[in-house]
Amino acid sequence: MSKELTKVVDEIGREKGIARELLHEALEEAVLAAVARKIGKLLEPDVIIDIDKGIIDIMLPKEVCEEVDDKWTDIHIDEASEFKENPQLGDIIMIPATLEAMGRQAALVAKQKLFEKLRDAEKQVVLDQFNDRIGEIINGVVLKTDRENLIVNIGKTEAILPKREMINGDFFSRGDYVRALLLDIKIVKGWPQLILSRTHPEFMRKLFETEIPEVFEGIIEVKAVSREPGDRAKVAVYTTNSSIDPVGACIGLKGSRINSISNELRGEKIDVIEWSPDSIKFVCNAISPAEVVLTNIFEDEETIEIVVPDDQLSLAIGKKGQNVRLAAKLTDWRLDVLKESEYAEIRKERMQDQEQELKDFYEMYNLENLKGLDADTISMLIEGGYDDIEKLSNSTFAEIAQVLESDDDKGVSVINMALDYLASRFEELDDEEGEEEVAVEESQESEEQVETKVDTEEE
Repeated sequence: MSKELTKVVDEIGREKGIARELLHEALEEAVLAAVARKIGKLLEPDVIIDIDKGIIDIMLPKEVCEEVDDKWTDIHIDEASEFKENPQLGDIIMIPATLEAMGRQAALVAKQKLFEKLRDAEKQVVLDQFNDRIGEIINGVVLKTDRENLIVNIGKTEAILPKREMINGDFFSRGDYVRALLLDIKIVKGWPQLILSRTHPEFMRKLFETEIPEVFEGIIEVKAVSREPGDRAKVAVYTTNSSIDPVGACIGLKGSRINSISNELRGEKIDVIEWSPDSIKFVCNAISPAEVVLTNIFEDEETIEIVVPDDQLSLAIGKKGQNVRLAAKLTDWRLDVLKESEYAEIRKERMQDQEQELKDFYEMYNLENLKGLDADTISMLIEGGYDDIEKLSNSTFAEIAQVLESDDDKGVSVINMALDYLASRFEELDDEEGEEEVAVEESQESEEQVETKVDTEEE
């Protein structure tokens, strides 16, 4: 039994990469558990283990007595003399024993405890080995497949490549070589489960590091990746070295470098573009191969409007919107693509709207709306930079008094005039909005009544 246990421990340790110290500790705890099951926990035995030689020495503490009630805890005084010179009644002496002598039950306890400890040790080895490798490429060999997962041998342990993390067109049989990204480590039923992915954008980034020396060395940086796995991807690259073309370096001579990455990804087409800190320039690069005529940025809406020639609209959008969708993911902007003829109409409408807004603003904030101001006062205010009621209402009475070359009372009077006017206008606007809302509600109620009447008539 001793040789069997030490042999099992040695083989598992070599296979799983468990340290010798942990193996020794696991076997010692297992033997102690087996002995405790047999003799109880009142007295602690000594256990000496040599895994290399296959030796497990057990020393049981026994009390010297004249009558032996329990052979596992007592020893007759006549027998005690073999282990200690001149023993006395009540002495505790250490007596050698074997695991085999303790019986089958003790051996089973030892095995069970041993495998529990070895599993805990293996779990810790897996966590220590792979926790720091999340986000790296893992190489492995397929052990088996099922409907949901691919089980991959990655050395000392196994990993799972779920179907959802596989590229369309991926097909692996037992024994096939697999490259994938270590996406995550989850604890499932107390055991670490390594999750692999071939669809994650980070897998593309790591392949660039693997296949392109300049990226690996940090001369070229992969700034962003967007993918539709197995179909098409866009990768933005950048370098601070002006003597290097980052796009050309990543593509390689006659596409040699980018083709090796594409082949790994089942022929996924990869557009390599140059990253720029200028959002507009970056978006123009990302929407390639379409030519950009002009752009408008709406930061509040996180949107960039892109105008392209009429004959390049389909090129900019791409098949089923793929090109613009990947560009949007790459740049983190919402992209609105328009053709020139369409934009011309939109621009015309916008200019009309702007003109109307200016007209409305002028009508509402014109200083002539303040009935208490004469023409000379209005002229002095305009010359002083207060050419509308809004500016006037946000000024101080001292500033207005200085512009009008009058006392503070005059400044207070003018500002109060502006504030009273704005308050009354805003109140009128609120009333108008309320009336419109009531009208809309009444219209909706009428429509519902008509629909109800129609339904009743049909019945």
